[in-house]
This record gives sequence, structure tokens and C-alpha cells, in this order.
Amino acid sequence: MYRHVVVGQSFSTWRRPNNFSRVFTLSKQYQQHYLLQTSRYMQHLSSPELRQRFLAYFEKNGHTPVRSSSLIPNQQDKSLLFTNAGMVPFKEYFMNPSTAPYRCATSVQKCMRAGGKHNDLDNVGYTPRHHTFFEMLGNFSFGLYSKEKAIQYAWQFLLKELELPLSRLRVTVLEGDQEGYDLWKKQGLTDDMIVTCGPEDNFWSMGDGEGPCGPCTEIFWDTQDDSLGNDRWVEIWNLVFMENYRSADGLLSKLPIPCIDTGMGLERMACVLQEQQNNFQIDQFRDLISGLRLWMNQHGIKASTLNDPDPHEKIIADHFRSMCFLIGDGVVPSNVGRGYVLRRIIRRALRSARQLGIHHPFLTELYPYLLQGFSNDIYPELEERASSIQSIIENEEKTFLTTLDRGMILLDNVFNRSDLQHSKTIPPSIAFQLYDTFGFPFDLTLIIAQERGWTVDIQAVEKLQEDQKLMARGSWKSNDLANKTSFTEWKNRNILPTFTGYDHALFHQESAIVATETIQKGDKVQVYVAIDPCPFYGLGGGQVADTGKVTLANGNEWKVMDVQQPYEGCLALQLAPLPTIQDGILLSQHRQYEIDQQYLQVGQLVNTHVDVDRRTGAEIHHTATHLLNAGLRQVLQSDIVQAGSLVDPNKLRFDFTYGKPLSQDQLDNIENWVNEMILLGTQTEVKHMALTEAISSGAVATFSEKYSDHVRVIDVPGISKELCGGTHVDNIRKLYPFKILNETSVAAGTRRIEAIAGSSCIDWYRQTYTPIPQAMKLLRANSTREMLDKLGKTIQQSKDLEKRLDSIMEKMAQLSPKTLPIETKYKGIPLKIHLVDADLDSSFLQKRANVLKEIEQDTIHILVKENLVTVALNGKKISSETANSVLKHMLKTVKGGGGGQKELAQGRLAKQLNNDQDILTTLVPAFHS
Repeated sequence: MYRHVVVGQSFSTWRRPNNFSRVFTLSKQYQQHYLLQTSRYMQHLSSPELRQRFLAYFEKNGHTPVRSSSLIPNQQDKSLLFTNAGMVPFKEYFMNPSTAPYRCATSVQKCMRAGGKHNDLDNVGYTPRHHTFFEMLGNFSFGLYSKEKAIQYAWQFLLKELELPLSRLRVTVLEGDQEGYDLWKKQGLTDDMIVTCGPEDNFWSMGDGEGPCGPCTEIFWDTQDDSLGNDRWVEIWNLVFMENYRSADGLLSKLPIPCIDTGMGLERMACVLQEQQNNFQIDQFRDLISGLRLWMNQHGIKASTLNDPDPHEKIIADHFRSMCFLIGDGVVPSNVGRGYVLRRIIRRALRSARQLGIHHPFLTELYPYLLQGFSNDIYPELEERASSIQSIIENEEKTFLTTLDRGMILLDNVFNRSDLQHSKTIPPSIAFQLYDTFGFPFDLTLIIAQERGWTVDIQAVEKLQEDQKLMARGSWKSNDLANKTSFTEWKNRNILPTFTGYDHALFHQESAIVATETIQKGDKVQVYVAIDPCPFYGLGGGQVADTGKVTLANGNEWKVMDVQQPYEGCLALQLAPLPTIQDGILLSQHRQYEIDQQYLQVGQLVNTHVDVDRRTGAEIHHTATHLLNAGLRQVLQSDIVQAGSLVDPNKLRFDFTYGKPLSQDQLDNIENWVNEMILLGTQTEVKHMALTEAISSGAVATFSEKYSDHVRVIDVPGISKELCGGTHVDNIRKLYPFKILNETSVAAGTRRIEAIAGSSCIDWYRQTYTPIPQAMKLLRANSTREMLDKLGKTIQQSKDLEKRLDSIMEKMAQLSPKTLPIETKYKGIPLKIHLVDADLDSSFLQKRANVLKEIEQDTIHILVKENLVTVALNGKKISSETANSVLKHMLKTVKGGGGGQKELAQGRLAKQLNNDQDILTTLVPAFHS
């Protein structure tokens, strides 16, 4: 599709975005050339068409199309909260190009910049081009071609494929990069069209640390809109030439194999091709915002009709895209990490909706409009997980809308406080309460405050949050030693033990120590060793690590407490000496280490003993987890997303995304299905295949896991197939019987099932059954059904008796007591001390106290039952004192503790008061002191 474009008036200067300092003057010769070019035809493409055109162009030029990876970076990349650029999935190939499965690739990558060091959240809605979620078009070379070809590919795509007007394009190169400058000249650009910039703009690296890096060249588009100021010129493509390596100390060296990394923002290019003023006017956002406006009009809310959306409309549209893609990749709302970012995004969207007059759940109504912008099966998870995505959003939406009103009441009270009108600063304690009690992210409180002309000391709020964490964590303990361990030296030496633990026959073998590290704290000693080969499992995936022991060359035994994976491919055994008695004295850990130290050095041999029972139980429950996952999909007929799991020797825990509680019938059906499959006695097959082959064969993958190009697949033919590095039974009959213990909620849209299988399940059934015969005997029941009936009747009778007793207590509280109170005065106020019968329920004190303070409103009443004390007074009649202050005064003389409120306080004394004499000698003097 083509559209006629009239090129606007020329200009004499242009400036790069983000307040770039240099201003460049165009020559008069070029200005005249610019004016002569008054019109031409330019491609007008939708977002789906642009994706397809980009991928097809580079595939035609020999690039392998690679499907977008998850927004969750692989677990080895600890530097990123989210995938924030197109190159992130290829990081390791830039470091080691020879390991890449293809020489060059092209992709459309999902990206997120809404947390951590790369955060555009606060800018969304208020600038033309900032987003939290966006798509990055890219082409990459891992040693196949370098600068000239990269520049040629980009320039030909823009001028020939998209037919952009040459006059509206400019490029930048790094100062001193004469090669890059000359290559652009070779493409036909004049000197006026090439701008040199410093390394702060045109030298790219992976953050501040060591790694591949290099000069880059950027391509800019002229919007011809002078009202945009510095944003008139838009960067549309960045070509990075990975030619260098930056060491930890900042020194640059040349890479032996240069690579190419390019990135073009799809939204920006769509804005160019669709001739819009800002990204929020392109087709994807237009569909979403039109859907939003339609919903508002249908619900009697006046919606804007302007072509340029309101900032709050932009926030809702942007954030809705983000939340849907994050949930689609397995992120669920929570109060930590990625889940907290997702929760912030949802709640910021709802806050903007409130500003538009929307007070009811509406977000899921936008989902069909979202799908319109992502056709051609580019992101199949949006369709496959539609039900889960919408359900999680709806749950989070309903929860927050309830608390939003309560939080706004608290904020309104703050805004009306006279003592804060001068500073107009929300107290940190209030902002923290909003977060801790009502779930308001700190930045949301700041937004609301700024709308009122107020501010928040976010640093002070975060200090309160950190203080709370420290209080919850408690003091440092010696068993935290493992957290202090550094395995940097091991990694530098490339310690990668061979794991042999899939074969039970190799549980007991001779291994060599290949690395060791020791931490001592007083008498506590923790030793970490790597042994090769290693039969101890510690590879993660939800399965607990093995335990057991190793026998040293001197015959002494050390217990394997844990198996850690400090970096990919390494297994570190955490050892502790088994208790040893020498000359009748139990040796300390430190002394035992001194004795055995020479046998815990690199090169020494040890004999391994894996705890077979622990491993077998873990294998049963790991395979049972796979069958449960399959059973959930089978019964619920929904593509649920695994959100976490724990596999230990005695039970399993499986978290998954689903919008509502499972009914008992659903749980029974799942349990029955799993048991029916188990009884088929199918052999478990372990296969090794290419990742692409595994996925295409239907193997289920967990999005948060990192997979290499060749993967291990656990296949129970016809029942379950999953990518997994864990250990499993050889025949699923070993899982029988299988029992679901409970199903609960762990977060909005996330459910948890706990289950048990195999011999652990048999033990559970036995322990559960053991008390039943005795219970039947006590209830005189002949069957479990009769037992339940009688138990139900007994419980109901107990409830009826409790109600009757409570009613009697209420009536007794109204009656005059048999004994007269002891009267005295406190600060001139009449005070009566009432002795309550020890046989009465302690709740009677409160009932009687409430009656007395209404009958005798000008008197302080103290009720005593043995060592329990209740103080009551009528606050309207006695304003000079409170029940709590009276109790505190009494406790200064009488030992005890307690507290309370204005009209009622309760305490417990150190001694019992059983009669009037005790009261006269103990309590009365307290009010005369």
C-alpha cells in the first residue's frame, strides 16, 4: 500500500534527541536540494506488515529467522530483570561467535524497559516515543559480515524496501571512525548528511562492566515537526559494530571475530511509515485506544475524540500491552521482583483509568483489540494463554480497585491536614503504610501527590522498607556462611564436573577433588568441594539437592549437607564433618577440619554415598509433577503456565497460572486421571534432541528456564513430554498411589497444588487412617459415614451450647453481683473494684465492663478475675483519663503487664487476687500512691 507524501519546508539546523549538545548547520546547497524534492511515494505499512517485510528481507539475504525469546532472560543472566533489547538472547554468541548455531540471524524481539537499570515507566504517556513494552527488529552477524555489509543492508532496506525519502534521513558515526564515515559516503550520502558524535552517543557496550563492545552508527528520520524541539529528529535504527572487548579495568582490545548487532524499534518505524506525530497514533495503539473509548461511551463515560490520545489513554494502552505479554511469559503479580513490576504496571493503568472517570473493572475488555495488532502468529502465546492472561488481570484489577478507594481516603486526609500545608510533603510513614497496607507502589503515591502539588521523600520511604526487611530477617547467623561464599576462582579455572547421578549404579564411586573452598567462623566450618565425577544432584528445576556423605582417604566421613550450582555447569558440595569422639571428647568442627584438612585438598580421592531414599523420593515426586502438569491441561482444557515448583522426597508443590479456584470435582478428575495414567505402567524415556525439534514435537518448556540448543526431554509416551534436567523414575507405576492434598491461592491468578505419591502417599494414607477406628469407637459409629454424621451433630450441638452460654453470660452481665464492689477514688474520680467469680468465662469481664461503664458513667470500673484485670470507663463523661492510663498507673505498683484503648484496657497480674482482702491490700493502695 502506498501513500502520497508532501515533503515539508526545510530547516537550517537539527539537533539530536536527549539534549545532545552539538548543533549542526546544513549547507544552502542541500537546503535548495531539499526544497526541490517536493513529493514522492513512500511505503505505508501496518505493524504486522512491517514485521513480515523486515524478516522476509533479511531471510532473503541469508539470515536465519529466530522467534522472539521470553521477556524473562535466562536464569544465568543475573544482570537483567527483563529482556530489554533485541541482542539479549544472543549475548553468549557475541562473546563466543563460534558457538552460534547460525552465522547470521534476524528477529522481532519482545522487549521490556520497566524496572531495574533500564526503566522508562515514568516517561510513558508524556513523551512521543517511550514505552514499557516494545518490539525490536534486528539483524545480527556472528562473524559472517562486518560494517560495510551491515550498512548496506540497512540502507537498502530503508530506501528500496520501504522507499523512504533520502532527504529526510541522516546518520551519525563515532568521532574518529573514518571507516564508518567512508562507508556511508560510499552509499551516496553527502558530508552534510553524516554527523560525527562522541563515545557517549556512538560507542555501545553491555552496561558498565566487561564484555564485547564497539562503535555504532545511528540512522535518524526528520519528522518535520518543529514543535517537537529536540524530538524532531527520531533515531530509527542503531547499527553496533562489535569490534572490541572491554576488560574489567576498562582497557579496550580488538576482538578476533567482529560481530554485528542492530536494533530498530518497530513502533518508531511504524510511526514513520504511517505518518503519525507520535507512536501512540500507530495502528496497534489506535486499536487499543479506540476500544477503550468505545467501552467508556457504552458505560456513560465521556471519552476523548482527539487524534492525539490523552496521556492517561496512552498509559493505559502501553501498560495493557506490557501486562498481557508479561503474564503470557509466566510472570504473575507479586510483591517482589518481576511480579512487583507487573503489579505496578497494572495499578498505574488503573490509576490512569480512575483519572478518566473509570471506576469499574474494564481492562480485559481491551484484549480483542490487542490481538488485532499481533496477527500472523507472531506471538502465539497471546491466543494460547488468553484465558489465563485475562483471568489474572481481572483478579488483580478487582483486588486493587477495592484498596484504591481506601488508600485515596487516607491520602485525602493527608492533603487536608493543616500541619502539612506549608511543606506539602506526604510523611514517609504514610507513604509506607500505603504501600505496606494498601499495595500502593511508591511511584503511584508520588504521581497522586504531584497532581496535588505535593511531594514524597521516596528515599525515606525506601529506608523504612529496608528497615522492615532487616527486622524481619533478624541478626546474621553462622548458618548464613554459604551466602558469603565466592566461587570466582572456580569459574576462572572453568571447573565443570561431570554429573553421573542419573544412573543409580554410580551413586557409590571414587571421585577426585578438583576444587575446594573453606569458610570459618569461630568453631563453625563450612567446606565446599567440587568432585569429578559427581553423582550428587544439584541442578535445580525445583528438585531438592541430594544429600549423603563422602569418605575421605583417611577413612573419616563428611556429610554432604547441600549441593549448589554457583554457575552453570558447576556442582559444589557443601560438607560438614560427622560428629567424632576422640578420647571421650566430642571434637569441634574446627578441630575435625584441622585433622582432615590435608585430605580435602585438590587431587585427593573420596568415595561417594548418595542418600538413596532421599533421591528415590525426589524422583517419584518429580515425575509426578510432570503428570500433574499434564493432568491439569487435560482436565482444565487450558494452556496453564507453570509458575514454580518444589520437588522433595516426601511431597510435591506445583504453582500454575489459573484465574479461579479449582472445584472439588476438577481436583478429583485430575487425581483420577493421574492415577489411571500411572497404572498403565509406561516406561519413562529420556531423549536428547535439538531445542527446536523438542518444541516442535510438543515438549513443554518452562519460560523462566534457560535451554541450550540441545536439550534433555523426559517423555512418558502418550502422557507427558517436558524439557527437564531433573531425575525421574524409569517406570511411572512407581508413582502409585497419587493424592492431591490441597489446592490454594498463592497470588492473584496463581494457584498451588500440593500432592504426594508413591510410598510417601501410602504412609500418608496409613497415618490418616490410624485414628479413624478410635474415633468411630468414641462416637459409637459402625461406619465412616455414620461417624461423619455423628461428628457433624456433635459439632452442631457444641455450637448451640456456645450460643446458649454466650446468651447466659450476656444476661449475667446485666445482673447485680452477689458481692458489693470496693469503692475508692483516683484523682478525685469515683473508682469501683469488682471481684468476679473464678468460674465465669474470661469473656464475661469484657461484657460486664461494657455494662458498668454505661450504667455508672462517672465512675472508673476495675473488674478482677484471679489475675485477670479489666479497666473500663465512659470516655464521654470522664475525659481527663483513659482506661489505658488507669491500668498503666496501677501496674507501676502492682507487678504485671497489659494495655488497651480509651474506654477499655486489659491486663494480667503477677499474682492472683481471690478475695476482698487481696484487693484491699494489693490494688487499693495502688490508687493512693
